[in-house]
Amino acid sequence: MKQIKVPNLLMFENIKDLLNEQREVKIRVTGNSMLPFYKDNQTIVMLKKFNNYQKYDVVLALYQNKVILHRIIKIKDNYFILRGDGLVTKEKVNINNVFGKVVSFETNNKKVKAYKFKVRLWMFLRPFRRLLLKFVKKG
Repeated sequence: MKQIKVPNLLMFENIKDLLNEQREVKIRVTGNSMLPFYKDNQTIVMLKKFNNYQKYDVVLALYQNKVILHRIIKIKDNYFILRGDGLVTKEKVNINNVFGKVVSFETNNKKVKAYKFKVRLWMFLRPFRRLLLKFVKKG
């Protein structure tokens, strides 16, 4: 099957509409900001719109005119603080700019089940992430 790459912002409006219709949407992850859990061009995530989000959910959001898929690390009154698992920078995103969350994902055609323990461990190891990511990127 032939694949076509389309800029994120161009596809984002269609994805947003589908999510607003309560449909599930699959997208292929590009970039390394969510390493070690999501791998560039290898991971496919299934997204769905929700009314409530929790800490550690991975959400699709619009941030500074860019589409991002990052993890919620803090919830405030009308915004979330997000961070990519492989990043040290944070993003402050208005709740209205969050369009759905990851409900499942697969990497190299292998569906990943519960991984909450690994996520919590990764959050705990935050001071050592840069060193750990060097090993992940080599593998």
